Amino acid sequence: MSDSIQPERDVLLALNRSASAARLMAGVIHEVNNVLQVISGTVELLQTRPDVPPSMMPALERLSKQTARGAAIFAEAMVFTRASTAGADRVNLREVAEHTLSLRAFFIKRANLTSKLVAPEGMRFHVMGNRGRLQQALMNLIVNAEQASAGTKGEIVVELDEKDGFVFARVVDAGPGMPAQREQLFEAFVSTREPTEGAGLGLWAARTIAVDHGGTVTVEDRPAGAAVVLRLPAAKAS
Repeated sequence: MSDSIQPERDVLLALNRSASAARLMAGVIHEVNNVLQVISGTVELLQTRPDVPPSMMPALERLSKQTARGAAIFAEAMVFTRASTAGADRVNLREVAEHTLSLRAFFIKRANLTSKLVAPEGMRFHVMGNRGRLQQALMNLIVNAEQASAGTKGEIVVELDEKDGFVFARVVDAGPGMPAQREQLFEAFVSTREPTEGAGLGLWAARTIAVDHGGTVTVEDRPAGAAVVLRLPAAKAS
């Protein structure tokens, strides 16, 4: 096999594996959620039994809280995995950003990073579009920031703003910054990582989705780190 074909082959195999893993994960989430419901029901039953020693109550309460937490995490994941990518509606980008950061919270913490959402109170940042696709775009930008910040113990900040008829979602990281040839990173299958770690479609997909919604994805120059900006037309006031 020629050297020119090998990278493409590796990327396609990685994509196929990712698709298979996604299908498997959907089934796993459903089954584990069923298990959590059984555990939760059993805990509730034990908490009402008069013959259960009082010393067991704190442990049962902890178990109840953790099963509820697990079920909530799975529910949030299912919102993303089952989101339709067809049709368009009024989308609250603040809600999308909050939900996306919540979904990535475990991975951000595991990478020894922190995250926060910065957005003026009282503003909903409405845009017109498909919620599932817009969340996919923002998710890709946050994951890109995670990868860029690996090893920095830094913070990922998602900033929302609205100006001149556009809504902006700026994802800021504490990584090494974008290379001079940054536009190449927005091309399909371009990645600085191994195919098993990503197919090089994240930034490309984010920009493609933005363009489909009449927006853009650009990189801002910064003294340190990087800021990738998703800009979308603001929805007209209803």
